[in-house]
Amino acid sequence: MPFQHIRISFFVLLALIYVINLKEAYSQEKVLEVGEELQYEVSFGFIKLGYVKFTLSNSRKEGKKLIYNSKTEIKTYPEVPFIKLNEIFESEMESDEKELYSRNFYETNFKDRSITRTDYRFNYPKKLVKIIKETDGNIEKNDRIFIKDNVLYKDELSWHYGARINSFTNRNYNIPVFANSEESSVRYSFNVNKTVIKIEKYDYDIGVIKMEGTCDFTGFFGIKGEFLILLSDDEYRVPVKGYFNSSLGNVVWELISYKKNKWAPPAFLK
Repeated sequence: MPFQHIRISFFVLLALIYVINLKEAYSQEKVLEVGEELQYEVSFGFIKLGYVKFTLSNSRKEGKKLIYNSKTEIKTYPEVPFIKLNEIFESEMESDEKELYSRNFYETNFKDRSITRTDYRFNYPKKLVKIIKETDGNIEKNDRIFIKDNVLYKDELSWHYGARINSFTNRNYNIPVFANSEESSVRYSFNVNKTVIKIEKYDYDIGVIKMEGTCDFTGFFGIKGEFLILLSDDEYRVPVKGYFNSSLGNVVWELISYKKNKWAPPAFLK
């Protein structure tokens, strides 16, 4: 091949790499949008159990790293007789342009007149997680758990955001998650062929892609095992509906309200 052709091919390759990297950065910016609020109603058959509300509240820069703060509220409705949940999960997530992972995770559980708070503080250089659990100001647990070398963990909240970012690539994922005071994982893959769903709040067909996987730990509303999440078929990748196995049986999450700049569920286009 002549030198001139090699040179042209080299610059074409550089341009292609630039475009790919720009798309990834742009996609992450659309997904991790400060101020985003997504609220889902959780149902078991015809019984409406309660809601899960995700909020991405803040971001700040530390060198090349971006730190995000997110919060999830989990509540059952007062009329539900057999399960009572009132919890707040908070995650401090770090993004280094390659991966999103947990820095700190806080779980607060309100039960009767008691408040239990559990803090998980990740120290990757020392390969440990510090866990502090207290109820009504009394420390019940103050422990350190050593973790695997070179593993960056997600928590029960941050893996949801990481999955949305990963949805721009068509491959299988096995994500390390630290949940319930131990190492675990979630596995998922995407079918990027557009499909269509209807949800109660909207009178038009919504374009979505499928995310299917298996969760090895017990999460919100007792979810564990196989799941299917339908993400908006656009650059925002908002979860619109989800089907989960749980300790209750099969539960469904459906988007009932949102706050997200310039976004609405995308109409399905044939």
